[in-house]
Amino acid sequence: MMENLSNIGLFVRVAERLSFSAVARESGLSPSTVGKSIARLEERLKVRLFHRSTRTLALTADGKVFLERCRRILS
Repeated sequence: MMENLSNIGLFVRVAERLSFSAVARESGLSPSTVGKSIARLEERLKVRLFHRSTRTLALTADGKVFLERCRRILS
């Protein structure tokens, strides 16, 4: 349960900043760790939350819906 909340918290921060690297620096984690956490969350949900390219990161439609739900859960 705590891992799920941690992953949700990371997801919200990445979605707000649109940067794995920025969230990693702020959290004292590696960008790889943050990326793997998001990948595990996507795998568990069976949905893509982000469109990723080498230069950009954007929320998918499902990611936007999930972000709003996560914000409600965390508030």
